Amino acid sequence: MTEDLKTRFEQLVADPPPPTAVPSEAVFARVRTVRRRRTAGVITVAAAGAVAITLALGNVTNIGGAPPVTNTPGAPKSAITGPPTAAPKPPPPIKVALKPTIKGRTVTMTVALSGKAFVPTAIPEGTLLPEDSFMNLSGGTDYSFGEGMPGGSDGGAIDCTRKKLTVGSETYVIPETHVYTKPGTYKFTYTIRYCGTKGWFPTTATTQLVVR
Repeated sequence: MTEDLKTRFEQLVADPPPPTAVPSEAVFARVRTVRRRRTAGVITVAAAGAVAITLALGNVTNIGGAPPVTNTPGAPKSAITGPPTAAPKPPPPIKVALKPTIKGRTVTMTVALSGKAFVPTAIPEGTLLPEDSFMNLSGGTDYSFGEGMPGGSDGGAIDCTRKKLTVGSETYVIPETHVYTKPGTYKFTYTIRYCGTKGWFPTTATTQLVVR
């Protein structure tokens, strides 16, 4: 190589001429493809993160503390019920009050009756009994002083036909008095039967007797 050629070569290396053509379009296409792939990857990751957040929020309570609503089949359902209520019992149709009179070992019993009942009919006439005595409208009585033989009364030949309903009251003294053989505490029991909607029904009352 001559000195002249060597000098030109060194000048070209030290100061190369500007390029006369633009870079290849394939290079820019590859750069755009790489950017698209990176952008797509970022969007995919963001979408996956949003789904994960949505699933996570679905398992927590709502704002305000309300539990999440689930539609799990077969899950037990709780029923809210109030306390049980019982129907009030109707008052008894007949009231019996007992008032004993104790003198030493001798006891006399006073009975007070009140209420409503059907008037019985006489057999075989079929006529209604007179209503001048509420006690006489009964089908009979039974009583016991808690010692000795029990007593009572028979209502006679009457029938519970439920033709007429009446309301009445009466106070009477049991004709029989009782003399106890020894001091002690005894229970007096009294039962009377009247005519009701389902036939003859009993009403019973008791009282305690202290004999000294």
